[in-house]
Amino acid sequence: MKFGGTSVQDAQAITRVTEIVRSRLEERPLVVVSAMAKVTRVLCEVAEAVRQGEREKADALLDGLLERHHAVAEDLLSDDADLFMQTIVRIDDLWDELAVFVDEICGTGRLSDCDNARIISTGELLSSVIVSAALNAAGIECSWLDARDLVVTDENYLSARPDLEKTCENVRAAVRAEDAGVLLTQGFIARTEAGDASVLGFEGSDYSAAIFGMCLDAGRVEIWTDVDGIRSADPRIVERTCRIPVLSYEEAAEMAALGARVLHPLTIGPARSKGIPICVLNSHEPSGEGSRVCEDCSEIPEGPKSIALLTAEDARELRSRTIFDVGRKAQVSVIGKGIDAQKDRMVGLIRAVDEGCAVSLAESGLSLSAIVEKDLAQEVVNHLHNAFFA
Repeated sequence: MKFGGTSVQDAQAITRVTEIVRSRLEERPLVVVSAMAKVTRVLCEVAEAVRQGEREKADALLDGLLERHHAVAEDLLSDDADLFMQTIVRIDDLWDELAVFVDEICGTGRLSDCDNARIISTGELLSSVIVSAALNAAGIECSWLDARDLVVTDENYLSARPDLEKTCENVRAAVRAEDAGVLLTQGFIARTEAGDASVLGFEGSDYSAAIFGMCLDAGRVEIWTDVDGIRSADPRIVERTCRIPVLSYEEAAEMAALGARVLHPLTIGPARSKGIPICVLNSHEPSGEGSRVCEDCSEIPEGPKSIALLTAEDARELRSRTIFDVGRKAQVSVIGKGIDAQKDRMVGLIRAVDEGCAVSLAESGLSLSAIVEKDLAQEVVNHLHNAFFA
């Protein structure tokens, strides 16, 4: 069970997480948490302040993070004085360790990728300490595991790739050693074989969860977020999107690679290797059906599943190989198996908005993409969505 930043952003959200986990106790869940919403962004600002030698700015940002985590811990744990104080001590220890590290490197005029990974790893550690305490306070026996002791990666510190064999050995050994009903760890963060901090890249907590699921032969991987399943388009672009009930591993991977902000592009591989379904669910509405990603089968309908928009900025973030002019172009894609049967209709819809755009069908037959004028991209997305999902 992986809970993203908005699912653990404050005391109310963490209380919801506690009840969702309680509903899964018979299945002995492994819980994976992200940093609280926007915390990693602040830590990136801390890292940039360090790079610029702006010590006062870095200190102010760190002080704000400490206050926020103290406040959430107090809201959740004030009825249990001992557990509250234990949690505050653990938060303070993590914060002190980071503050000392920042103080050491601030002013040196350097910030290596390894240093950067060390700074931005702290958010997951802080949130997981609080969520673990909240579970125990709610009567759910929970053991805290450090993901840095589990996930072994290469030295590409900010977008590291795990050694899956060593990671699986570590995960299985750690789970065998614990008797608690619930084990809780962090997404995104890891260590190199030499023991240096590393992270799995943008939205890497999804990837972590899939890796843990693969290591444990889990019955499923649940990705808990703030929307009801995988959507037919980005809700920030399209006003009324549709939930996709079920889609194949291949379709989900194509969506992720083409800019649909659903799952980390690498998430699918570990789950697919063991045939483990991935369920995308809404922590604000736990009773919702969400979406299921699984092996291709007869219950998965053909035709468009989603409309994705990819800008050059997104492409860099996702490590995509897509190349186009940063200033003027964007890529709009229609994803779904069997869409080649509707290719002519799609091309017509796209060119009704951007007459001179280039359109191509992927060799896999899972997507049709158009390179369109950037200022027309959202109109193209909405035009396609209205045609297929309205």
